[in-house]
Amino acid sequence: MGDAKDLEKLAVKFTPADHKILASYHSTAEAIAMFLGEYCEVSLHSLENPHKALVKIVNGRHTNREPGAALTEQGLEVLLEAREDPRRGFVCCTTSSSSGEPMRSIFVVLRNEEKAIGLLNISFNMAVSLAEFISTFSLYQGVGPCAATFPSKPRASTIEEMVEISLMEIVREVSDDPHIPNHEKNKNIVRRLDEKGVFDIKGAVRVVADHLKLSKFTVYSYLREYRVNGRDAAKE
Repeated sequence: MGDAKDLEKLAVKFTPADHKILASYHSTAEAIAMFLGEYCEVSLHSLENPHKALVKIVNGRHTNREPGAALTEQGLEVLLEAREDPRRGFVCCTTSSSSGEPMRSIFVVLRNEEKAIGLLNISFNMAVSLAEFISTFSLYQGVGPCAATFPSKPRASTIEEMVEISLMEIVREVSDDPHIPNHEKNKNIVRRLDEKGVFDIKGAVRVVADHLKLSKFTVYSYLREYRVNGRDAAKE
């Protein structure tokens, strides 16, 4: 929480236009957080009352802040600097989560013409593993407004790209798992791809076979084995 006197310096008497501009950023905050995933925290602040500046926060568990909280020290500093230099529209810096994890942050000053009326903060938790970060952007995330949708007749190059991205993700997961014996890794990769529905895409077997240096017959064999034995076992 910033110094009370400094917070008061930033207070702005809002006009209807100010309220409208700030309200338009609520959906922006949600969209950014949805696109970048659960490791991205997005917060929106109003300068109508800097002591209770936080009006919107998405994925707030990283900092444990809630609506009604005052500006943070970093946010206060950004706004004070922007007040001195109106050309300064944003600042990138390193912050931290409530548990001390490093976060890469950007603070964007929101204005009505030249008057600062708010602050948009986007922070990404850098403690996330590479595998978790990549999974956020998987083409096969199947829920929510950001679920992937594919054209009914995609081009061959598009199909191959979709399959390759998912394949690389699964290969990385399996390669990093010390509990999977080397001789079982390809079977495991095929099984996980099937669970994601990758083989429902025409041409996927050929792409997977080429990348894993297997014959299409071998991939089909792994698929039959999993679908007959694996799925039945999962139902029991």
